[in-house]
Amino acid sequence: MILNSQTLSPNLQIAIEVQRIFRPRKHGMDVVAHELLKRLPYGEDGFDYHVMVKPDADACLSSIPHRIIHTIRRAPYFIWEQYFLPKACRQYHADVLHCTANTAPLNSKVPLIVTLHDVIFLEKSVRSTNTNWYQRLGNIYRGLIVSKIAKKALKIITVSEFQRDVIAEKLKISKDKIKVVYNGADEHFFVRHDQETISNTLKKLGLQQGYIFFMANTDPRKNTIGVLKAYARLLQHNSNAPRLLMKGINREKLNVLLAKADLLNLEQKIDTIEYIDCADLPMIYQGASMLWFPSFSEGFGLPIVEAMASGTPVVTSSVSCMPEIAGDAALYVDPQKPASLAFAAHIILTDPTVAERLSAVGTKRAALFNWEDAAKKTVSVYHEVEKMIK
Repeated sequence: MILNSQTLSPNLQIAIEVQRIFRPRKHGMDVVAHELLKRLPYGEDGFDYHVMVKPDADACLSSIPHRIIHTIRRAPYFIWEQYFLPKACRQYHADVLHCTANTAPLNSKVPLIVTLHDVIFLEKSVRSTNTNWYQRLGNIYRGLIVSKIAKKALKIITVSEFQRDVIAEKLKISKDKIKVVYNGADEHFFVRHDQETISNTLKKLGLQQGYIFFMANTDPRKNTIGVLKAYARLLQHNSNAPRLLMKGINREKLNVLLAKADLLNLEQKIDTIEYIDCADLPMIYQGASMLWFPSFSEGFGLPIVEAMASGTPVVTSSVSCMPEIAGDAALYVDPQKPASLAFAAHIILTDPTVAERLSAVGTKRAALFNWEDAAKKTVSVYHEVEKMIK
């Protein structure tokens, strides 16, 4: 049965804000919200879930039974969140509002749960060095309201113990208020694909198997300049090293970064792809020789778990939450030192036993992070809030 917005129910009415989840190209927090929504125990836990979303092209929740979806009119992000979202919560008699993407309405009277994936946007270095005007505006908006929202919320969900400690310290709130709900890897990442399937997917995208895979970004904390310097170093010692595949960046932006680092000679050795469809992503991981993830700071690091689930060796940073997530299933590097990243890649490329160990241990490690557990822990937070408001 598909419920509509007028359905009467004695259950607690929980509004879940996922403003951008219907956009076709999902990233980060959209993926997390979508995976959780697919697994909530609809109709089985005493709650009715109202999914609050902005209309867009991808009705990705259409297959979920017992859904109550409210597509709230389009508006700029902060207007939608600060005005239209609380208005909709009143209209649909929400008992609890769960905002899933770091921010929430300031003046809503509905009891609040907020997911803070991280508070990296509060770091002065991030605000001052981010060159994307949209990201800067978003960081200003988050910075203005997050401390107020965190104090107002009855419960805060975050995605790692590391971030729990950071949030408590930076926002001056009790750790008891913050619940850790780890992200997961979807089941399709654990499926091993045959060589023909991988080759066909890579051919479609114009790629050759064996590349080094890096989730690129113009955000300085992703360490893209450091990756380019590390790749240059690797090529100095091994001119036959695999190509570098950078996802999330176009050729124009890459060339700007290469020029900035005085590394334009690398341009012909690097492939770029701005977006990878969810269905193709497991084959992209499985076609790689390794994943590079040398960020300076992360909330969780979802690509680490996806790569481990896919059997792909991982090289990541020894700072922030990365050791908590990767455990003994990765090689760790100092993100400040490109030479250490190049050396770790050299070890994987020249010692098959290291690559095999990382692949085997990584698959086991990834199994510890799953969306079913994430959904159950999220529901347990809802039950805690239910007791607080009754």
